[in-house]
Order: sequence, then structure tokens, then C-alpha cells
Amino acid sequence: MMAVSKEILDLIPQGCKVNWNEQQQRFYVYKSTYYYSKEHKRSREQRTQVGTIVNGVFTYAKSYLLKQQIKDLRQEVRSSTAAVVNKTSEILSNEVIDPRQAAKVQYPLAYVYLVALLSSLSGQTSCVQIADYWSNHRAALETVFEDFPKQDISHDTVRRLLMLIDPEQFQSFYGRLVEPLLHKFTSRVVAVDGQAVKASRRGGERAGKYILTFYDTENGIALGQKLIGNKENEITHATSMVEGLDLAGCIVTADALNTQEKFASALIQKKADYCLAVKQNHKSLFYDIQLSFMDRTETRTVEIEKVELGHGRIETRKISVLPGSCLSAALLKKWIGLDEGTIIKATTESINKTTGEISSLDRYYISSLNFLNTHIAEQCARAVRRHWGIENDLHYVLDVNFYQDRTQCKNANYLQNRVLLNKWALGMIRKLQKEEETETGKEAKSVKRIMAKMQSPTAALEALTMLISE
Repeated sequence: MMAVSKEILDLIPQGCKVNWNEQQQRFYVYKSTYYYSKEHKRSREQRTQVGTIVNGVFTYAKSYLLKQQIKDLRQEVRSSTAAVVNKTSEILSNEVIDPRQAAKVQYPLAYVYLVALLSSLSGQTSCVQIADYWSNHRAALETVFEDFPKQDISHDTVRRLLMLIDPEQFQSFYGRLVEPLLHKFTSRVVAVDGQAVKASRRGGERAGKYILTFYDTENGIALGQKLIGNKENEITHATSMVEGLDLAGCIVTADALNTQEKFASALIQKKADYCLAVKQNHKSLFYDIQLSFMDRTETRTVEIEKVELGHGRIETRKISVLPGSCLSAALLKKWIGLDEGTIIKATTESINKTTGEISSLDRYYISSLNFLNTHIAEQCARAVRRHWGIENDLHYVLDVNFYQDRTQCKNANYLQNRVLLNKWALGMIRKLQKEEETETGKEAKSVKRIMAKMQSPTAALEALTMLISE
């Protein structure tokens, strides 16, 4: 073996050894580590090539450089995603009280909810699915989080932890998580509506447990929710929920059930505007609006859209507006903000191309939006159309992609927390869609396709890291 000179030793990186190869006439530089072999029942050496020295010139091996790049990348990912756990822990400690005895905690709450969040991005929000996600991806999660629990979690433990946390505390946690997702548009339309979880029906219940939601139609984010008890009324809960939400500058829309004076007053106090449907549950208001549009000729009308539907039908949708001051003084006294506001008639006209038959449907609304605004008709048209976003973009997607209406449970805490997981995941997916559209200038992938991509913990962690870092 050729002797190694001091000049050669000066060339090699610290901690490396050299070995002369007579056949190839070069020095091989390597790192040596030892491990215990059960097969040979003794320590064995494992060598990793670092580079070569040829004619007094040291060159790193490509395989070694690639391994170092991967190692550096993993370290970078580990440090950035570790911030996710730290941030999650911080939010949890501020918003959620862990009722368990600290000395007996085997699964830290931060990691349980982290895995639940990652799992929910791919539509897996049942206890069994979250436990399976933990088991299937534990090795990958251990490489990122050094103190990640070394044992699998059971679905019973996941269920117990989802039942254990108070829904109001979990909603505060949710609110802190979705805060970075919200863009403050000039005028956001927030729709209010309820959704029944059909499979949760028990005993004498007719449609299952009912959850009222405030939904930001511009951002695609649920701002808050409330479970309505069997003997409770949605009306009172809608008014009480206004207090805990930042609705300043928003236009809040609701169906006729929530067209209530207290609800309208609460919205005005929060510096929001309202656009509320009116039906015959408010007879005097309904007929007064109807007569106003019959008697007045100075209405402003704008055509929203003209669409060709199936079965040879052409549908035209129009919005007409009048000043709220057209109504009687008694009604204006009841509805705060309506004296300077607007009354609205939404007309849907359908023509049968085969028979020429014309059918028409009028729907009425009241709004605190100032009638003197130049584009008041367009504003009202937008509010009326955006209200249906809560049905089409939230409730429908939750039922179809997250199978929410199949959620069977008896425990109210579990149901609320699991539904909130679904809504958080959908909000994240909406955020990813908007970013993709901004970057590519094309229509984003469907919710299903993004959910399929999020089955990889790496992709899910990247998405979560992006959220936390904002």
C-alpha cells in the first residue's frame, strides 16, 4: 500500500480516511462508521465514499454530493415544518385546555391534531382514517419530527380526544388557523345558512343534527359554526354568533328564516350590511315591497345573466331595486338601516324554446346597502347571487367529497369538531386553488384532484407550512 503523505492528508475533508487503489492509480477518500451485526455477532465497518484524489487533485464523488444535498434539504424541511408543530402547540395552549393529567399523556395534543389536520386535507376525517394515517405515515413523520411518538395511535384514542375538547375552544383554535387564509376584499359577501348531518339522526329527529354556518363566499372559508339543539331555534343562534365574528365591511346574506329585526340590528352594530330574503313569514313587509314595485316606475334594473338550460329552456335573471324609503314609516322604524337602504326584486324568467311558454318567479329582499350608491343594482345582484355559494361551494362539496352527511355519531362535541376539520381542510384546498390560478393563469385543479395529492404527508406538510408561515 502506498504511504500517504502529509500533502495528501491536507487535501481530504476532516474526519475522512484514504485508501490507495493500485489498479486505478488513485486514492479513494471515505468515511468509516461501525455498527453491530447480529448476523456476524460483532462490529462491522461501513464505508461511505466521499471522493477521489488523482494527480494531487481532490474531487468529491457525485453520489456523496447528492446525499449531502438530500440531507441538507431534509434538515431544511425539518426546521421549517417543526415550526408547524411549535405554532400548533402555541395556538392550542392559548385556545384549548387539555383536561388530561400531564404525567399520563402518551400522545401530545399538538401531534394528534397535526395528524388530524394533515389527514383531513385528503378527506380522511373519521377516527379510523386518522389513526390509519398516523400508522401508515409514522416513519415519514418521525424523520421530520424527532420527538414524534414511536407507537401507533388507536382510533378510540383519536375519538376520545375529539370528544374531549370543548367545541367552542376548538372553534377558537380553528379561527386562529384560518385567519391567514382570509383576504380582506373591499366588500366580502358572507352567507348564513344551516346544514343537517343526515346520518346523525337519532330517535325522533327528522333530519339529523343541524349546524348553522357563517361562510365567506369570496375566500371560500367558513368563519364559524354552531350546533342547533333539537329544541333550539336557529334564529337566536344566528344573532348570538354575530358577536364573535369580524364582519366589518361585509354584506351578510340570509334566507327568510333569519330575516329578523334583532339579527339585522346586530349586523349594523358590527359595521356590516345585510341583504335578507323576505317571504310571507313577514306578511306586511312582503306585501309592502311587492306593492312598491307595482306602483313605482323609477326602478333600476340590471340583467345578471342569460343562460340556456337543459330541456330547451332559456333562463334570464334580473335584479330591480328601489329606495327603502318607499316602505311605510312603521316598517322603517322596525328595520334599522332600511330608511337609507334598498328593497330588491330578483326576477327569474324562463322560456320554453319548443312551446314558447314563459314562466316567471319574483323573490324579494331588504338591504341596508345605501340606495344612493352609483352601482347599487350591481351590488345587490352580486349579494343575491353569492348567497348560493354556501350551498354550492360549501354544503354540496362537504357532502360529496368529505361524505359529511354520512357521519354517524351520538356525541355532539365529536360531531362539531369533526365537521370543523372538514371545513378547515376545504378552506385550505380553496386557498391552494386560488394560488394555482394566480401562478398559472389557468383554472385550478378540482377539489378531488388536490385531495388525492394531499394523501402524501410531504405535500400536506408543505401546504400546512405555507399556511403557518403567512
